[in-house]
Amino acid sequence: MDSALGNASVLMSQARNQDAAQVLAPLAHINCDARASLLLAAAFAGQGDELKATAVLERAHSVWPSNNSIAASLARVYLASGQKDQAVKALAHFRPTAHTPEQELEMAVVVYLAANQLLSAERVAEEDLKFYPSVHSLLLVANALQMQGRYPEVNRLLGAKRGAYPDSPEFFVTLAESEFDASIYPASREDLQHAIALNPNMYQAHYLLGNVLSRANDVDGALTEYRLAINLAPNQPRTYYQMALVLRSKQDDAGEQQALEQALAADIHYAPAHCELGRILLEAHRPADAVDHLLLAIQYNPRFESAYFQLVKAYTALGEKDKAEQMAERLQAVRKENRPAQNSKSLSGSTADESAGK
Repeated sequence: MDSALGNASVLMSQARNQDAAQVLAPLAHINCDARASLLLAAAFAGQGDELKATAVLERAHSVWPSNNSIAASLARVYLASGQKDQAVKALAHFRPTAHTPEQELEMAVVVYLAANQLLSAERVAEEDLKFYPSVHSLLLVANALQMQGRYPEVNRLLGAKRGAYPDSPEFFVTLAESEFDASIYPASREDLQHAIALNPNMYQAHYLLGNVLSRANDVDGALTEYRLAINLAPNQPRTYYQMALVLRSKQDDAGEQQALEQALAADIHYAPAHCELGRILLEAHRPADAVDHLLLAIQYNPRFESAYFQLVKAYTALGEKDKAEQMAERLQAVRKENRPAQNSKSLSGSTADESAGK
C-alpha cells in the first residue's frame, strides 16, 4: 500500500493525474486505507473532475466518518460549491488532536465561520492556536470572537500580544476592528495608521480607517481613505456605500447617488445600497420607484430592518394600507429575530436602525 501510494504521489507531482487515478482506484475501492481515497479525490480534482472527486470523498466519509482529513477535504469541496450546511455536516465527527494538520484545523474554522457556527469555530480555532501558535492562528480565534460581538475579549486577547507581533499589519488591523466596534476610536485610528505604515496596500486598513475618520467627523479624511481602498479593491460594494453616506453628510446628493450606483455595479445584490437608493427616491416623492429598490433590499437581506421601515413609508405614500401594515408587522418580527433578548419596540415614535442588516 505504501509503495502504491508513493508511486501515485510521484505521478501526481508530474501532473499525470489520470495515471495516478488508475493506480489509486482499485485501492480506494477495497476501503483498506483512507489515504488512497484522499489521493484519488485529489487526482480527479487535478483533472478538473470535481464531481468524481466529491463522489470519492463522500464514499470515503461514509466508511471513515471520524477521519479528520476526509471530513476536512469533503467540507472544503462543499463550501467551495456554496453548500454551507453540507460542509458543516461533513465535520460532524471532526475532533482536533495534536496530530491534526494545521490546514485541516483552519479549514474547519473557515467552514464554521461561513455557516455562522461561531462557538464551534471558536473551539477549533483555540485548538489550532494551542497546537500551532502563530499570529495567523491567534487571529482566527480573534475573528471567531469578533463575529460573536465579544469585542472586549478580543481587545484583551490581542492587546496582550502587541509586543509579540509588532511587524504584522494583519494583527493591528484585526485589533483596530475590535477597537472600532467597541467605540475606542483613537486607539483604532492609531493601530490602523501603524498597519498602513507596515503595508500601505492593505484594503481593509484603508477601509476601516475611513470608517474611523467618518465617526470622528473628518469627512475629507474619510473620503481620501475610501478612495484609496477603492483603488486597492474596486469590487468591494461596501466601500462605495460608506463613501455614499459620507457624501450624504456633505449634502452632495449627486455624489451619493453615483457612489450607490457604483456599489450596485460591484454587486447588484448589495442590500444596503438598494435601501439607501429607496430612501432617496422616497424623499424625491417617487414612492413607486423606491418600492422596487426596497423590495430588492429585503430579498437580498431578509433581516434588514431599515428596508422594512422605508417600505412602510413607501406603501403609505402610495395609499396601499394593507401592504404598509404587512411591512410594519414584518418589521416587528424581524426586530425580534435580530434582538432575541430584547422586547420589540413599537413602530410609532421610533425609527429603524439604519445599520441593521448591513
